[in-house]
Amino acid sequence: MKSEAIPELRAPAPSSWRRAALVSDLHLGPDAPRTTARFLGWLRDEARRADVLIILGDLFEAWIGDDLLAATPTDAHHAVCDALARFTADGRVLAVMHGNRDFLLGAGFAGHTGAQLLPDPCVLDFAGQRILLSHGDALCLADTAYLQWRALCRSPQWQAQFLAQPLDARKRQAAAMRAQSQAAQGRMETWSDADAAEAARWLDRADCLWMIHGHTHRPREHWGDGRLRQVLSDWDLDHAASRAGKAQVLTLRAGDRYTAVERHDLA
Repeated sequence: MKSEAIPELRAPAPSSWRRAALVSDLHLGPDAPRTTARFLGWLRDEARRADVLIILGDLFEAWIGDDLLAATPTDAHHAVCDALARFTADGRVLAVMHGNRDFLLGAGFAGHTGAQLLPDPCVLDFAGQRILLSHGDALCLADTAYLQWRALCRSPQWQAQFLAQPLDARKRQAAAMRAQSQAAQGRMETWSDADAAEAARWLDRADCLWMIHGHTHRPREHWGDGRLRQVLSDWDLDHAASRAGKAQVLTLRAGDRYTAVERHDLA
């Protein structure tokens, strides 16, 4: 992690956020119709109980540029963005962090949905708690090939060159990259988990004892040295045989003396 001060996400007024919902790795899109439909239903109904919705990366399976919104007005991407816009229209807060699949979400997406784009990492100030948020991919130190790719694709030069291509060319390139990624995921030896020592260093740097991240698709609570690292579930209702049909929400509720934490399984 860099040495600069870590940005914070906090309520506009003290104690104005009583409930926060956190999700990650939804991988929404036309190839995941059941998962996308479940998210849209949850967003329309249950999610409205939250004051703030935080999406910690990979909202979409792929996002190849904000011009998707103009070019495909009836597809799953547009349906999700319109639903998010309705969510924020009532004054609720939407905060979205880039993932390894949708790192090209930009000002057009934010303007359409009313989302605040979060830096990675950032600190959530909630009910007196300081919680370090991250997508989690930068913690996977053993995945050196991916980290090299991450550094390349996050550079302004690479992104400018990619976005300068016609939309159809970007779609073909994204499809090829997804196929390569899925092939790698099918080989167990290529799996990489978050590095616990690196996560501890991040927490020390942020002056936090609590971290929440996604990316690894391994939901679990890791305790050690008085620190808690919570890993969010991915969402997948379209490949239940291979992925157990997970779709979980982590909810934080501000109490008088403590913050309650609940996992809700929507599968």
